[in-house]
Amino acid sequence: MVKKIVLFLFAFSILCSNVYASENTTYTYTISVDGEWIRTQDAYMPGSIYLKGKGLKNPEDLFIRNGLIYVADTGGGRIAIYNPEDDSIRFVGEGELNSPTGIFVTDDGTMYIADYGAECVTVLSPEGNVLMRIGRPDSHLFSQRSRYKPRNVVLTSGGNIFVVGEGAYEGLMQFNSKGEFLGYFAANKREKTLLEIVQDIIFTEEQKERIFTRIPRAIQNIDISDRDLIYSVTQDAGISFAWRAAEESTDNNVKMHNMAGIDILRKEGTMVDEWNFVDIAAGPYGNCYALTFTGLIYEYDRSGNLIFSFGGRAVSSERTGLFTAASAIDIDDNGFIYVLDKERALIQMFYPTEFSMRTHKAIHYLEKGNYKESGEIWNELLRLNGMSRIAHLGYGKTLFHQQKYDEACKHFKLANEKTGYSEAFWEIRNDWINRNIGIILMLTIVMYVLWKALKYMDREYGFFEGIRSFCRNIRASKSIVSDVLYLKNLIRHPIDSYYYLRRGERGSLASATIIYIMAFLVFVWDMLFRGFTFNHARAEDTPILLVAALFFVPCALWVTGNYMVSSINEGEGSLRNVYIGTAYALAPYIIFVPFILAATHVLTLNEAFIINFSWLFFVCWSGVILFIGIMEIHNLIIREAVKNILLTLFFMIIAVVAFAMLYLIWGQVANFVNTVLGEVKYRVLY
Repeated sequence: MVKKIVLFLFAFSILCSNVYASENTTYTYTISVDGEWIRTQDAYMPGSIYLKGKGLKNPEDLFIRNGLIYVADTGGGRIAIYNPEDDSIRFVGEGELNSPTGIFVTDDGTMYIADYGAECVTVLSPEGNVLMRIGRPDSHLFSQRSRYKPRNVVLTSGGNIFVVGEGAYEGLMQFNSKGEFLGYFAANKREKTLLEIVQDIIFTEEQKERIFTRIPRAIQNIDISDRDLIYSVTQDAGISFAWRAAEESTDNNVKMHNMAGIDILRKEGTMVDEWNFVDIAAGPYGNCYALTFTGLIYEYDRSGNLIFSFGGRAVSSERTGLFTAASAIDIDDNGFIYVLDKERALIQMFYPTEFSMRTHKAIHYLEKGNYKESGEIWNELLRLNGMSRIAHLGYGKTLFHQQKYDEACKHFKLANEKTGYSEAFWEIRNDWINRNIGIILMLTIVMYVLWKALKYMDREYGFFEGIRSFCRNIRASKSIVSDVLYLKNLIRHPIDSYYYLRRGERGSLASATIIYIMAFLVFVWDMLFRGFTFNHARAEDTPILLVAALFFVPCALWVTGNYMVSSINEGEGSLRNVYIGTAYALAPYIIFVPFILAATHVLTLNEAFIINFSWLFFVCWSGVILFIGIMEIHNLIIREAVKNILLTLFFMIIAVVAFAMLYLIWGQVANFVNTVLGEVKYRVLY
């Protein structure tokens, strides 16, 4: 009897483990507080599979409306309307459509179909009758050189039609309800490269017109939300509709456009995205889902923060929840996700888990202003995964709205959310000032009175004469301390100061080296230890050797290059003069920038202009002093000094390029030698 029970339990455990493995064919990931991918609890589980074996041929798009699944059967030249409740299917548009690649369905069942093969947008009634065709626009707004190959279509609540076309870099094509062309909408931007800026200066207008590569990337696919906000995805270098290389992107590949065409999904910073998005779907909670060709599904909130990532590609065999060639995605009213695999001609459904639904509920409560309920859920989710960035971000927002600013700052900092941290810190600072304004005013008055009293005592009794005498003795001496303190003279009298530096009456190699070290310490502070709101790099993630290289390598290249250029062009300064003069040119940066860096710990993004302008001002001031120094050290006029500096910068660029080439060549030589030695070793031993 005991033996039978043991065998039963063993069989039951195996059965349960197999069921678990079959349901978890894809893992869910999110972004950690460190900015890295981490696995989290399953957000979506693979469910039913639809339309398998229904005779579809290379379907490209799907749309969910009123419980029905509409599929653009591209290879069959028709629209499939599938009812998952009774597994029934019917086809419309046969004989009227050529190669439909996109579909949008209204509440009454009217279908707007992007027919790529027929180069038009066809409108069908629920019964499949043709109501309207929108062909190539005959308008002065539509260039004769523009392409008209519709790939997908959406409809606003006001009846405006937006069409995404293959290679339509001008943006989405907009039509009114009668099919009249209104213009382009929400075109991607393209930043000019340095080479193109130079070309604009040198080339004639005729030569510029021949440059056809200066076009922004075309939008890949679109969807529209209940609020008439248009979501779009764009592909980066890799694949495109025509399977040719696209332009590299410095912009986000997922966007949400308002009716003015402005991207409002991510106002600052870059998103966590992919280069090969093929479709996007608006979710029921203000979220959106972006799909890659390889079957990865990225879910974002309305601010562009990644919530979850799951799915993937079936590499060796067909597996539930994985895809061979994903082409379209849509969401139903229950939050179920439907993904179309065009190569396997089927639809995979995913249903949300309790973990996912709790996350969505927390986001929904937060947006509706139910901060207490939202905070409780976020706190619960943090207990499940304390490394989740989206959970810390959401919890920080709820704490902020509950006026718990200190705790909100902690979670915003963990989530690396600078805007939220700045707003919470502003509230903390404002509260501190309001509580201590009396003490601040009293201390200000006391310090002013004390300063006046000390000034009077010094004038009448020479109270500070001993200190002034000590300072004069130090400045008059030839010590390293006096040479380092000579920095302040560069602020007031740079021309006269460089005269004495060149003659050797002031400055030395030792004092210049100390000044370089001081500048490096300020540079480290500037790079790694600004206030959180203004910090651009994490100290724990940035090697100090890299920071040292970023400072000392340019300094060394500048000193060496300037001396060599000056020697060739009859400059009078020695290598010692250039080394010392460059160090003293850093005076404004060393003296004033620390005050700016200290201010980054007490100022917020509202005062960012003060920080950025002040920092740039003092860096430019150092550049001006360096320019004056080059003129004085080498005895040059302004035109000759400009030429000297440009040649020095050119030398620095050539040196970096040469080093990179040598590094690559050396790597190849090392690999070759290693291969030869391995061959010799093999032949000798075997």
